[in-house]
Amino acid sequence: MNQTKSVRTTPRQKAMGMPVQAKGTMSLSELILVGVGGIIGAGFFLGCGLPIAAAGPSVLISFVLGGLITAQVIGALSSVALDHPVEGAFKVYSDMYLGRYLGYMQGWTYYLTSILTISSEAVASAIFVHVWLPNVPLWVLSSSFAALILLINAFGVANFGRIESVMSVIKIAALVGFLVFVALMIFGVRPHTLAAPISMTAGSGFFPHGVTGIFQSMLIVIFSFAGIGVFATAAVELKQPKLLDKGAVLTIVTLTLLYVLSIGALLLILPWTRVSTNISPFVQALQNVHMRVLADILNAVILVASFSVMAGAVFSANQILASLGRTGEAPKLSMRTSKHRHTQYGALLFTTLGIAIFLTLSYVLPSNVYNFLVSASSFLTFFNYFMMLATFLSWRRKNRAKQVSKLAFGQPVSTFLTMAAVLFLAIYALTEREQRFGFYACVAMAALLSIAYIFTRKYKQDVDRPSSSG
Repeated sequence: MNQTKSVRTTPRQKAMGMPVQAKGTMSLSELILVGVGGIIGAGFFLGCGLPIAAAGPSVLISFVLGGLITAQVIGALSSVALDHPVEGAFKVYSDMYLGRYLGYMQGWTYYLTSILTISSEAVASAIFVHVWLPNVPLWVLSSSFAALILLINAFGVANFGRIESVMSVIKIAALVGFLVFVALMIFGVRPHTLAAPISMTAGSGFFPHGVTGIFQSMLIVIFSFAGIGVFATAAVELKQPKLLDKGAVLTIVTLTLLYVLSIGALLLILPWTRVSTNISPFVQALQNVHMRVLADILNAVILVASFSVMAGAVFSANQILASLGRTGEAPKLSMRTSKHRHTQYGALLFTTLGIAIFLTLSYVLPSNVYNFLVSASSFLTFFNYFMMLATFLSWRRKNRAKQVSKLAFGQPVSTFLTMAAVLFLAIYALTEREQRFGFYACVAMAALLSIAYIFTRKYKQDVDRPSSSG
């Protein structure tokens, strides 16, 4: 039986209604696998076709840059999390170091990002299964997958770490297996399938669209790394908090290597000009070398990957929403938890409603369903990255003697540079017409959240006034 370890709560945290509790239910290996599992999903397996089309072979540089940016963000999160092992993670940190309004915006934008991620993964899962069931409408499949993952979550998350670990192992094994398969073909084990590796630089070179191609690809590349919130919200579950930084380093190194090596292998057996954005490029590559059985197996593994990301996103979304509920910035119902399974059914109810709304909008609006969900989620991710880094800088100024994560190397200069890079990439993404609609959706959501914040604060002041005078 897992024992609960109590952690000292500061007076300010008590005043803000922020319970600090390290549950100690997750090992370091489980945390790493949860981190990897929460990030590798359809955003990579299906979405990588979009950055490849934008950047060509230079997309490898895009993924290295994405890894460096994400490393700085995880380093910032890990540094603050070591000092404050609290449920609600970065939402609580923003409250403490940037103020109530920015903490409120951080929490709600991350929550909406999670909902968009779940919706996009459900759509991606539908696309994968559509290969086998072409006559079933995509909206039926995506709605069914979203309902299934919510139903699974309703039975509790007591074994969340173990379930995510198993699914992460499957995803990592699939990518490693793909690398091994390509290596075997290149070295002549299957000479009748691939006589020689395809030249990445043939024709238009390594930078077919110039350096601007890298910039254009970064919105989707960042989306491929966007699941780091699962790592942050699961960090409070770590049995040995001092190992958090080690887990963060191993997580980002594993991710970046898997991404770069697998994309590189992909481009050795499938010309980048032929990469499709309608199916997984990895499945397409195996079909290209006439390995349809392996392509079907990989398609099934990718389906598992999507379920894994959806499970992680629901887990972290519910935590953040419950944290918002504790501070009176979300309906009190969001804090309700079942006694027997410890399921956050209040938060789960709102999450279900949010997914239903986004899935409905994505199919009603005249836009590419998956691209809309990904672009909207990516712009919110840029905002969350920026706020996490700003929180770290504020924390660092007040805690210069505290330990800083190895991933925050070069801080504070590297932190400012990363913030500038995030801002530049977000602005540059607006040059793409298809991505602007996602940005407009984010601006509309931010405006609605700001209006809701004004009413929330006014309501709390009205409620608190009689008690303060009595």
